[in-house]
Amino acid sequence: MIMQIEKKQELLTGLLVAAIAFLVYANSLGNGFALDDTSVILNNPALRGRPSALFSSIDTTSDKQLLPFYRPLTYLTFYAEGRLHGFNPFLVRFFNVLLHSVNAFLVYRLARTLINDKFAALLVGLLFAVHPLHTEGVDFNAGGRNTMLACFFVLMAYLLHRRSIIRKNISAALAGAAFFLAGLFSKESAFAILPLIMAQEIIPVREKASGSRSRTAIRLLPYIAASTGYLVMRWMTLSSFGIQTSILPGISSPLLQSLYIIPGLTERLLNNLYILPRYLLTIIWPTALSSRYVVPDDLNLFALPLVSAWLCIIGILGWLFTRGRSMVSLFGLSWFALFWLPVSGIVYVPGAPLADRFLYIPAIGLWLAAADQISRLVPSGNAARKYTVVAATLVLIMLAILTVRRNLDWKNDITLYARFVDQYPDNAYGHVGLGTAYYSERRSNNSYLDLAERELEKALAFSQTTEYFPAAHNQLGHIKQNRGDYRGALYHYNEALAIFPYDKEARINRGMIYEKLGRYQEAVAEYQFYLSIPGENDIPGAQAYAEERVRELTR
Repeated sequence: MIMQIEKKQELLTGLLVAAIAFLVYANSLGNGFALDDTSVILNNPALRGRPSALFSSIDTTSDKQLLPFYRPLTYLTFYAEGRLHGFNPFLVRFFNVLLHSVNAFLVYRLARTLINDKFAALLVGLLFAVHPLHTEGVDFNAGGRNTMLACFFVLMAYLLHRRSIIRKNISAALAGAAFFLAGLFSKESAFAILPLIMAQEIIPVREKASGSRSRTAIRLLPYIAASTGYLVMRWMTLSSFGIQTSILPGISSPLLQSLYIIPGLTERLLNNLYILPRYLLTIIWPTALSSRYVVPDDLNLFALPLVSAWLCIIGILGWLFTRGRSMVSLFGLSWFALFWLPVSGIVYVPGAPLADRFLYIPAIGLWLAAADQISRLVPSGNAARKYTVVAATLVLIMLAILTVRRNLDWKNDITLYARFVDQYPDNAYGHVGLGTAYYSERRSNNSYLDLAERELEKALAFSQTTEYFPAAHNQLGHIKQNRGDYRGALYHYNEALAIFPYDKEARINRGMIYEKLGRYQEAVAEYQFYLSIPGENDIPGAQAYAEERVRELTR
């Protein structure tokens, strides 16, 4: 009877954590789509085919963006939403928030299996539920869905395998392996849970449940089969696109090396001298979250703060491995290290060097270690425990407020880039993004055209390299064209093509401008050059239009 009451209390506490997570993100339900949502969700041709075809395609939307990512289950969720409600933004957002709430429940359950202190376990669940570090994972539909799905599946796999050991139930291990495979199909980093699952066969779970080596083998065999099946499917799929030459996930591909500038191992290791302290700052003081972070080219300029940060990190690790040593804290550090490694950049895959969503799963380990240390320093029954509870409550409330505010930044591209420009007013990336966002919404507000032009001109003024010039000049060309200033538009398309001659957008538009100016031979040459550019045509209707104009102008 007492055990049943305790189980009911545990369930209610977990549901409370989930409910708080949902409430904190409830104001994001009115958000629209932002960043890559248009290409990955709304206009992705892969989501208009057969669902089975998703398991033989890569996570990309263009032949210009070949990536070693094989995440068919993530795309399958988008496919299902497209069929069920046509990508209604409210329902897409609802699924994200609900998924985060379920993950918060599972994080609490994980903490409760590891920590005897109920307050500490609750703290772990609530930190995961409300910390603004996780807003990008929840609010960024295209970029966060894969991580949240992987988080759900790896938590389920771990908890089910634990149950299999304790209850000597092989079926739970089979279910755990199925969830593990689903996690792999959602995101590659789900592999990181495998060492932690295998560790359960050694310590500490096996100390609570007897079991022969044969049972251990039987429990682990499904995970080996799932891993093998996934790697074979992944290798076959990526190899068909020419972006993988070995069984290693996405490593050693000549095509990837030709498409991306891949920093050397030394540079990637040095970058983490900045990346890890930057993450630590975001965790401790999450008031300057951003949709994009830049690793400085010259770390010497940040020598003093970096040295201070690393002294703090070394001091914390020293404590955790000596006086603060405990199985829970070591488990938390292991969890963080295993899930952080795939997104650290040390093992290189194309993408951002650091992003808040990358810590969605790894941070679970940090919350476990932090709560465990608080529980050890201020144990239950200690006179200072009530003050600890009050302090923790205030911190959680402040974190929740920051999360609610951050949700509003993800309403659309305009709000997101406007926030970025406020944070980094001299960064060209933000001005290009904001200018493009204004231009996209020009039909809903005439003043947006002027705002777009202003932001794009700022981008050209602030940029220290030509990286953002083609995009800025293309958009400025569109603006001039909208206003009937064809010579002004031609100038900007010329500037874009001087930097990148194979810019399809600038090519097709320069052809149109030549026609407007009566320079028909040049227009034909432009259209023909456009049609000769290799690769698929990713501008809807542009190829047919160019072919028709060539036929018409050469009669």
